Amino acid sequence: MIMPEFKSIAFEGPKSGPDRGYTVRASYLKEPNDGDAMIEIFKDGQEHRRFLFPAYKIWNIAAHFSDIVDGEVEGNTSGYEMAAWTGFPCAVLTPVDGRAEHE
Repeated sequence: MIMPEFKSIAFEGPKSGPDRGYTVRASYLKEPNDGDAMIEIFKDGQEHRRFLFPAYKIWNIAAHFSDIVDGEVEGNTSGYEMAAWTGFPCAVLTPVDGRAEHE
């Protein structure tokens, strides 16, 4: 995979210091990848995870960072899932032909 070019750092944190050894850095990317951001999770100063995340949702990473760390400590991805959640408990997909999927 070719690494996207970084534009700027959106945030690093938590500002209060590492949460159980974990920190995060979110960076905006240059075109043509500017719809995504690079999220880097560090554990005790070493890179632990790196992934692309929709740029418009990066503040969910900051807002749910303690949940992300809880999940890391427990060995699951529940905190990442919470940060990525759209907020819609159910949705009806409408295909191009206009019929709802459940019809």
